[in-house]
Order: sequence, then structure tokens, then C-alpha cells
Amino acid sequence: MDISAVANGIDLEAQGITPDRQIPPLARREQVTIDSYDLATIRIDAIGPARGTALLVPGYTSSADTFNCILEPLARRGYNVVSFSQRGQQLSQGPSDVSEYSLERLGADIHELITTMNLGPRVHLLGHSFGGVVSIEAVLQKPEAFASLTMWNSGPECMGGDIESQRHALLEYGPRAFYLSTRIAAGLDPDADIKGELNLVEQYYYDRLMGTNPAQLEAGITILANQVNKTAQLKATGVPVLVSHGANDDAWPIPMQREMAEELEADYWVIAHAGHSAHADRSHTSAELLATFWDEH
Repeated sequence: MDISAVANGIDLEAQGITPDRQIPPLARREQVTIDSYDLATIRIDAIGPARGTALLVPGYTSSADTFNCILEPLARRGYNVVSFSQRGQQLSQGPSDVSEYSLERLGADIHELITTMNLGPRVHLLGHSFGGVVSIEAVLQKPEAFASLTMWNSGPECMGGDIESQRHALLEYGPRAFYLSTRIAAGLDPDADIKGELNLVEQYYYDRLMGTNPAQLEAGITILANQVNKTAQLKATGVPVLVSHGANDDAWPIPMQREMAEELEADYWVIAHAGHSAHADRSHTSAELLATFWDEH
């Protein structure tokens, strides 16, 4: 198979193929029990000799399925790859107590997952968006567990923008209010769900949000709103870091991500013609970039 022919996740969505249906045939869905909660995982083994193992951490309101579009090309580059839904995210169980979603607890979940799934001794960790915030915490807790860290469209401190208004809407009125705020910001009909007018892909993302534990949503957005810059501590660990984002990333300000890379003396790669979910926008390019960085470490 020529992996350069791999379709972009976003192009598959344009055909009505939702991220959950983009899972490659060689991948398998599993569950792992962490802190008494069953977390959903997706695992694919390296095709040919294994060069290493990567663990992919999804962002806010996301799930393990977000990375399906890059699993097979990464496996063909020789990597065992695992993605998972964090506690409380769609497909995974989670507590209803907001306090049980502390950043420290989310970071500890990563280490317990690595141990339970026997992924070690040294894992390439990737955190997308909010997953990057959690991944920094995991690295600071036990840096020797990781061969590298990739901050994938993720930044070092509060992203600003609409996050406070979105947090207010969520806390005051619940998950649908958060959904409405994002629909309105995108210039889309906020009542399309009530009217039954969501297309297949829109319905998938709506169901993913509504399938997330409200306590996880509240805790996650609070962590994002109060994110503290730990770049200096991260640099002190000595773990190799890649900072990468789409050229059109509209989450963390791009200068903020670039400055983080400079302070870390990290590799810094910008993916042209891609937005906040660069792996979906340019799947083959993203997989090649990641595998190249992992090969070097």
C-alpha cells in the first residue's frame, strides 16, 4: 500500500464517513480499567519490525476515534500506536464528581494506562489540544517514562479567545449551551439539532459532545481557563519535544505555540493547509512528520 494515497480524515468526512468509521481494519477496540473506570482504547500494531510505541491523547470534547485517520500510516512506519478516550469522554466511563478530573489525576491515568497495557518502557506521547495540557502533566510526573512528547496544536497557557464565555455558558446552562456557543460562533443554525437537520457528520460531533460526562466538560474547560505555563519545568525534564500545529490553527495563538517551541529549544513544524486538527486535514503529511520525529528519538 502506498501510504501517500491515504485519504485525509476531513475528505472522508466530506463523503459522510465519520471519524468512528475511519478506524482501519488492522486496528482493534479494547477497554482498560483505570482507577475502577473502563476507558476505551484503539490499538494498532506495527506493520513489520516495531520501531517504538506511541500513545495519542485526545483533546477537549474529543475521543479515541479522532486519530483513526493516521493509525495505519503510523503502523506502516513501524509504530505500535494506542489512542484512548480520557475518563468521562465519549466511549469511556468517568465519575460524576468534578474533583475527580483534576489535572494531576488525568496525568496519572496516562501512567496507569501505560503500565496496564504494557506499553513501556519509553513511550512517544502525543497530546492534541487539551490532550497536550494533560500530556505535559504526565511528563512532569514521570519524565523517564517517555521517549518524546509532541505538543500537537496545543499551547503552554490559557488560549484566551472565547474560552471564558464558553465556560460560562457550560457552567450556567449545560452541554447544549456550549454546543450552541460553538454553532453560533461558526455562523451555523443553532437549532439544527432540534429541527432534526444535522447532517451525518454534524450529528456525530453533537452525539460525541452529549456523550461526554458533564463533569469532565466542566473540569476540562476550567483547566483550560486556568492553564499555567510550565514550559520551564518541561524543558528541565530533558524529554525531547516537538511542537507542531496547522498553519490555520485557530485555538492557541500561533505566536504562543512558536514561543513555547523556542523556549524549549524544541523541533517546530508547521503544517500548511491545515487547521486545529491537522491530523484530519492532512493525514498522510501528519503521520510522516510524526514518524520522522519519533525515528530520531
